This record gives sequence, C-alpha cells and structure tokens, in this order.
Amino acid sequence: MASRLFFKTATPLSFAAIAVASAPVAFAESPRRSIYDNDKKEEEIAPVPGTVETGKAREGDIEKFEKEHGVSVENVGGVTIKSPKALESNIKVAREWFADKVQQGNQYIDEAFNKYLAVENSVTKTVADLKSPQEDILPAGIYITVAALSGSILTRNRNILFRSAIPLAFGVAAFSYFLPQTAHNTGALVWKYEQKVPEVAKAHVDAKESVDSFAKNVRKALDDGKTSLESGVHSTRKFIADSTGLQLPDVDENDKKK
Repeated sequence: MASRLFFKTATPLSFAAIAVASAPVAFAESPRRSIYDNDKKEEEIAPVPGTVETGKAREGDIEKFEKEHGVSVENVGGVTIKSPKALESNIKVAREWFADKVQQGNQYIDEAFNKYLAVENSVTKTVADLKSPQEDILPAGIYITVAALSGSILTRNRNILFRSAIPLAFGVAAFSYFLPQTAHNTGALVWKYEQKVPEVAKAHVDAKESVDSFAKNVRKALDDGKTSLESGVHSTRKFIADSTGLQLPDVDENDKKK
C-alpha cells in the first residue's frame, strides 16, 4: 500500500526533473531567432509576376511578363510593383514639356525685367542731362506757365487753331528765354528722336527754315523802316534849316556824340 502511494507521488516529480534537465540553455553568444516562421530573403518570398503564389522571382519570367503586358516590374521591399511603360513615357514627356515651358517663362520674365531696367536708366539719364546745372527750375517754371496761360487768355475768343497754337508758342518762347540751356538740350533731344522718322525731321527742318526766313524778313523790314525814318527826319531837318535858317542838330551828329 505504501509502495503504491510512493510510486504515484514520485512519478510526476521524476518527469518534472527530466524535463528541467533536458531544457536547452540560452547563451548570450547564441544567434537570435526571427519572430517570423519563414525567415527567407525577399527575392525568395516575392511573388512571381502575374501570380499571387510565393516563390523565387525568375528574371526570365519578369522579362517575359514585361514584354507581354508592356509594363515594368520592380521588387521593392518584397513587394512587386508593376508600372505601365506607356504611362511612364507619357508622364516623362509631360514633365519635360512642363519644365521646358517653366524655364522659357522664367527666361522671358528676366528679359522683360532687364529691358524695363534699361529703359528706366535711359529715361533717368536723359532727364538728368536735359537740365542745366546753372539754371533753376523755380521760379523759371512759374514764369513759363504764366506765359502759356497768358496766350490762352489772349486767344479765348479765337478759333481752335489759335487757342492751341498761341499758348504753345508763348510757352516755348518763355522756355527759351528763362531756361536757354535747358531749352537747347531739349531741342537737341527732340531732333535726335525726329531723325528716326525722316518725314518728321524734314517737316521740322522746313518749319525751322520758314521761321528763320520770316524772322530775317522782319528784321530786314525793321532795319529798312529805321533807315527810311532816319532819312526822312534828316531830310525834314535839312528842309527846315534851309527854309528858316535855324541850325538843327543832325541825327548823324547825335549818333556820333553818343
């Protein structure tokens, strides 16, 4: 009875001791095991193109699949990525076209901005060169404005031609009188631009010649009138002296005294 009880108690303890003794000992130098059941390389678990079955992807199968379906197959991280070649080609063409248009747009903007800077610098330099440093804009500018307004007032009851021409003539005359050097520089600049249009330049030359001829005729008429007046005064004084015996001073003698 006692032996039977001892056998029942000792049997489980014996099995436990055998299990503990036979358990593997884990050493620090032992290689780490993967937590996955199938620790295989990516190319071994990558599916064959066109299937979902696992297996080693063969290069011949990939090339055949690419040729038959017109796609490119690439294995990334164990995942097979299929990309249509036609789509890739079209996207590449569209991307290159868009990049080219963007570059052309940037180049056009740069050229336009450079032209703007060149024009701005040219205008600034031209305006600075027009004004003479020896002449003051004020109060000469006020006098020129008053002269132009005076011409407008004088021709307020005239026709449109006079109302347009006379104020302009008064303003130009005042400009030439109060700012002579600046007026000369302005005239030279206007003539420079007129030379680019031969018809306008020729009209300007003809108008200038007409004005010069008119001014010359006016000066000649004034000189002739002055000479005639002096001759008439001289003849009158001589007639009075001969008739009355009075000795009147002659105009030529007065001029000599002066």
